Amino acid sequence: MAAKKKTAKKATTKAAPKKADRLAVKLLATLPALDDRRRKAYRAAFTDAQCEAWGAQTKSEAVLADAERAVGAVQGKLKNGGVTGYSAHRLAWLCHLMADLEDAIATQEAAEGTEARAERNAAVAVADRARKRLVAGLSSMAGGDAGLRKQIADRNESSTTPHVLESSLTGLVQLALVWRRTEFGEVLGDDAGVTDSFLSSVSAVVDSLREANEHTYGEGTGRDSAETNRIEGRVLRELGFLRRALAVAKDLGDSVPAFPPVKTLGTAENRNGNGKPGAETDEMVASPS
Repeated sequence: MAAKKKTAKKATTKAAPKKADRLAVKLLATLPALDDRRRKAYRAAFTDAQCEAWGAQTKSEAVLADAERAVGAVQGKLKNGGVTGYSAHRLAWLCHLMADLEDAIATQEAAEGTEARAERNAAVAVADRARKRLVAGLSSMAGGDAGLRKQIADRNESSTTPHVLESSLTGLVQLALVWRRTEFGEVLGDDAGVTDSFLSSVSAVVDSLREANEHTYGEGTGRDSAETNRIEGRVLRELGFLRRALAVAKDLGDSVPAFPPVKTLGTAENRNGNGKPGAETDEMVASPS
């Protein structure tokens, strides 16, 4: 009988919120518009290199979740006039960055899906060539024995469906190993090219195909691109700026909202040698608010 087919497990991913439902987009509708001068001033506060260094230490989805939680906690006070050292305009800039980050995450996920499919297709092509060569070798070993030829046919499924091909190759390799252990199997196998080294190479092809299958139907690589790192790092830098501004305003006597713990901000600081909260302000360039 043919080897049992495997069913591909599709990844269950949470649907992304519609653009109009994003917290950042909703807040932008209530915040002052930013002109080019302000955008350039705020962007100049941190270099791309500084932002990428922080973004490389975190995961973009976690940064976005932390940013939404932090902004959600403080936006009520800030969008209605701000506090000393931090204006509604600066909050609008942070919201723009958050929207950019969510777009970057969506683009990255789409690109990863394309790359995974290309990887899988390449692995399928290699595996199908190995299957044809193995079947030819086994057929040579079987000679005119109808029973042996039927064993080959039962396992040989001419399909480029990844999981079917993986199952077929696995069954054919197992059959070849059994045949090589028979009285004349090793001799016939060597003559037909079905050697131990060839079977080991086919097994490696099966492993590569399995990995490509899992990558395609799994959650992707889990690594952020350099561009995404720069955006998430800039979001983190702005969150650090916001936290420091609130602390200073509180010291000056302003009534300020509590800034919630932001795990990804602490991760970026600690892994870049800034052990104390607020240490990132040493790198800041003064900018208008």
